[in-house]
Amino acid sequence: MKILILGGTVFLGRHLTEAFLSRGHEVTHYNRGLSNTQLFPEVEKLRGDRNLNLLPLRGRSWDAVVDTCGYFPRQAVATAEALHPHTPLYAFISSVNQYADLRVSGVGEDYPSASASFQAKQSDPPLTPETYGPLKAACEEAVQKIYGDRALIVRPGCLVGPYDQAHRFTYWVRRAAAGGAMLVPGSPDQVWQIIDVRDAAEWIVRMLEEEHAGIFNVVGPEQPISAGQLVQQLTSSAGSDARPIWVDAEFLRTSSAGKRWLDLAEWSDLSPSMAHLYSIDNTRAVATGLCFRPLAVTTQEVLAWLELRGPRGADALDPERENDLLRAGTRYTMTVPS
Repeated sequence: MKILILGGTVFLGRHLTEAFLSRGHEVTHYNRGLSNTQLFPEVEKLRGDRNLNLLPLRGRSWDAVVDTCGYFPRQAVATAEALHPHTPLYAFISSVNQYADLRVSGVGEDYPSASASFQAKQSDPPLTPETYGPLKAACEEAVQKIYGDRALIVRPGCLVGPYDQAHRFTYWVRRAAAGGAMLVPGSPDQVWQIIDVRDAAEWIVRMLEEEHAGIFNVVGPEQPISAGQLVQQLTSSAGSDARPIWVDAEFLRTSSAGKRWLDLAEWSDLSPSMAHLYSIDNTRAVATGLCFRPLAVTTQEVLAWLELRGPRGADALDPERENDLLRAGTRYTMTVPS
């Protein structure tokens, strides 16, 4: 197949590129050339800003496009219109955040989306945690209007793995490996879903090879696990003596230092409308072949990558501040055996 990836060099796009190439496909990237430009010398590289110029895409033919970086409906409309005449399949990477209300557990693909009130011709609103979900919903709608039943709408949850640019998982891999008394916000009973980015990428490749379309929640593992189980598995995979100390989220919320740990453990401090962000139903994707590598494999490979990369601010450890919080929050803590 001839594949166009919008993006392609940072995280999901990077792993998608590797997956397509490993299966013998021909890949073209369209991006601004700002990140990891030395990667993939065998890939055709088209340069441009999709917000300003889609001319490099017009008149070209690909078997499918994967849009990894569409955030505004204006972008989605313009790109889909430019590619539709010559590219029959459009895979749009959306998000489970696009659901209207996650107060209930086990939300499936037919659950209502957030209000898609953003118009394609309007100026882009600020991209914030509050607008992110509705904007993704509006992008989905825009792509589906143009591509119809030739659109593959992918709604990932928390993607983790090597080259992760976020800190929701990398910090905990690094911290569990360091061992000792480990501050963990919230309750060990809370659910946390993660999926290795490579499992998502390989599933997307197979779906496009088989010309599948539709809407799919791409979340893992196959069954949700608790934060306690996840922390235990991270510790076991690293072979460390880390001992989780579960600290009440309210205490951390009232401490300027504690807010960092709430951010690191996003699952512990979700708003009521997002309470079940990490208990999304993945039955439909699993039925089409989505599968999951062992968490121990993901953890060990992320740790190896982190050791090569080194700490970067958000996921750097801060033992002194962590110990201060553990001492100050003693009456709020709950120790759970690892």
